[in-house]
Amino acid sequence: MNAAELKFKDCYALRDLPYFKLNERGKIALNLPDAPPIVDMHTHLGFYFLAAPPIDYHRKTPSVKHNFPERRAALDLSVYSGVNLTQVRRNGMFSDYSTTLFSNKGPNATYTVPNLIAEMDRAGVEKSVVLALDLRFGSDISGAYLDCTAGEDRLIPFCGVNPFSANWEKKMDDCVERGARGLKVHPYAHMAPPSHPKVMKLLERWNKTGLPVLFHTSYNGLEPSFLRKFSGMEFYEEPIKSFPETNFVLGHAGMNFYPEAISLVKTYENAWLEIDGQPPHQIQDMIEQVGSERMLFGTDWPFYPLVMPLAKTLIATEGEPEARKNILSANAYRLLGLDK
Repeated sequence: MNAAELKFKDCYALRDLPYFKLNERGKIALNLPDAPPIVDMHTHLGFYFLAAPPIDYHRKTPSVKHNFPERRAALDLSVYSGVNLTQVRRNGMFSDYSTTLFSNKGPNATYTVPNLIAEMDRAGVEKSVVLALDLRFGSDISGAYLDCTAGEDRLIPFCGVNPFSANWEKKMDDCVERGARGLKVHPYAHMAPPSHPKVMKLLERWNKTGLPVLFHTSYNGLEPSFLRKFSGMEFYEEPIKSFPETNFVLGHAGMNFYPEAISLVKTYENAWLEIDGQPPHQIQDMIEQVGSERMLFGTDWPFYPLVMPLAKTLIATEGEPEARKNILSANAYRLLGLDK
């Protein structure tokens, strides 16, 4: 498809593609009977920090207030999704998350377990990895996520552990004991690059668990500029090289610096690409350069509606059923040790 054919007035206009329809309730939904099962490797629930009361993660709300709206927001699938969000409501997104310091209301109150599962049902997603963040101050999102996903076999929790906290070893051990299936490392949350000595010490201990790590990688202009110094692609090789027994997933596949992410996957067998937000032509480039066997589908919900990155992946794998199956679920089954 050419660039003009990848522009839509909003996510609901994706029904013009052969992959989607409006369901009986008038909501955009997957319409692909032969689609393989889908595992989403990159989602979040709502956040709350400092003085904010806990979110009711079991509450179903009439709608989900995605950071990038499903309706009335121009959509260009030919660019990285963060570019779309920057153009549509960058300041609005910051407003959404500033309230998480003192309130459990607003958009974050809609990022709940039943709302995620309802959207998964519409998008044909079988399971989702839910990624917690652990800031350097005032947060226990890992504990909250482990609580609200307990007993829900469609949601797979990854914990976040602050390597600067005094009791990070105990926090890590508790998370694993309570069922965390992986670790999320976010340079912005830690305000430190993944090669920082304290993060490396964290990864050295995590290496003993045999469970994967998902890194947030790189930047695209959506984030405040002072945070970008923590997430440059040059900081990821040291941990990947140092702990070859651990599988490292490069979340966002390096964003607009995806060639550097590809280079890491070519060099290290324990490096994987999680492609949420990547446009079709860059996904195709990844398939051509490294094959589809270490590529993983993700969405970054609730920043984006599930159908937005799903459309990109389906377009990129048109006519390539093996690559589509690998990316949408087969690789995730293998990485996470899931039963097919």
